[in-house]
Amino acid sequence: MATLVVTEGPAKGSHFPLAMASVSIGRDDTCSFQILDPRVSRTHLQVRFDDALGTHVAADYRSAHGVYVNDARIVLDTTLRDGDSIRIGGTTMMYLAADCADAAAASEAVRKRDEWKRSTVIGR
Repeated sequence: MATLVVTEGPAKGSHFPLAMASVSIGRDDTCSFQILDPRVSRTHLQVRFDDALGTHVAADYRSAHGVYVNDARIVLDTTLRDGDSIRIGGTTMMYLAADCADAAAASEAVRKRDEWKRSTVIGR
């Protein structure tokens, strides 16, 4: 089971296990996962498992501010890969293909995933 981890924005540190075949994300309390971000639409993003592809795809619910995967605005369903960044409004999430038991495990997985981006400086 995959997981979405909020890395930036009002819900930073939250994690959303993708246990259902399809989840909705937005401000509305009827969404599978609610994010209280003023720039997020009531129903903003759908993430669903595509059996044919064997992975999750992201889709924009025709939101006012759009959905960005790896900083590119998506128009059509977009296949998600481990480590992809999804931005809606002022909130950024990371898609992890692995299951994370809780928020602490999810945050640790994100930290480890981002370690390769840091430069190493060796002092003399």
